[in-house]
Amino acid sequence: MVRLNGEGKIAFAERVFLGTLVASVVIGVLLLFGYLAQILLLVFASVLLAVFLRTLAEALARLVPLSIGASLAAVCLTLFGLIGITAWLYGPLLANGLYELWHSLPDSPQHLRKSLGVYPWGAELVDGIQRSAKSFFNPEQIAHLAGIFSSTLGALGSLIIVIVLGIYFSAEPEVYLEGGLHLVPPPFRKKAREVARKLSRALRWWLAGRIAAMTVVGTLVWLGLLLLGMAFSFILGMLAGTLSFVPNFGPVAAAVPGLLVAFSQSPSLGFYAALTYLVILTLEGYFITPLMERQAVSIPPALLLVAQLVMGLSFGLLGLMLASPLAVTVMTLVQLLYVRDVLEEPVTLPGETTSPL
Repeated sequence: MVRLNGEGKIAFAERVFLGTLVASVVIGVLLLFGYLAQILLLVFASVLLAVFLRTLAEALARLVPLSIGASLAAVCLTLFGLIGITAWLYGPLLANGLYELWHSLPDSPQHLRKSLGVYPWGAELVDGIQRSAKSFFNPEQIAHLAGIFSSTLGALGSLIIVIVLGIYFSAEPEVYLEGGLHLVPPPFRKKAREVARKLSRALRWWLAGRIAAMTVVGTLVWLGLLLLGMAFSFILGMLAGTLSFVPNFGPVAAAVPGLLVAFSQSPSLGFYAALTYLVILTLEGYFITPLMERQAVSIPPALLLVAQLVMGLSFGLLGLMLASPLAVTVMTLVQLLYVRDVLEEPVTLPGETTSPL
């Protein structure tokens, strides 16, 4: 039988105590992250907005003799002015169009059943679509998907927080960066500063590609539905462009109301609308997005889809919206800190051969 002396017993007790302490700290950090995850996602959204505003300000400062601060103020005033003018000129029209679209959707299945009822397969098709929609879009899942907006300050409050923080971050990024670097041990601060700079560049390229893809998709949907003579073509195009910010899920979700409206008018119009959406979604997935984001970090489609599912189920709508830029962030960190530094393999990051914007 093994006998332990006093020192052995003390050493064993210390190991147990340290192991318990480490496990408690890890569990505590995980629980704290769970509680703060929604706030951290809002902060990350603010960082994205700050990167966008700072990029525009720096581009303007290169074109006109203005300081970065003055350029940033001009950019913010211009964006807010454009939003205000658009809301003043077209706000009632857009609100009325969205209102009519929203109230026309509940009657669409009945119109669709009536239109397709002349075919033997029509009623079965409508019943299958309704059953699938009810099983997928049940109230509990919708409530969970929108949990971020109902559990904190609401959609408007979250938007205000993101805008205010984004302006603060874009005005003095060095202040917040240096403050964060003070949490890093001194020997690693130079490396951390380089990683932050290259991560900002990667997010710039991702944002540029996503905004360009949103513009192209929204314009194509609007023109395509307009040529078909569909009602709400501009509203549906704007909706498609906005939802295209979320890859994979966004364009598909934007096609649902368009198809409901089209099939409620006539089966032939529904067929051509479905063909239009299919062509645009194919172009978006295989040509537009890869072309627009060719300078951004390349994310494998399966990895992006998994990230969206995990973030959407874990953190709701905001998690789904930010899954793609979060994946860009993680991929950039992996390439910088593991592939290049640990594996010592060459890595070319976005914008290293060309300058953004």
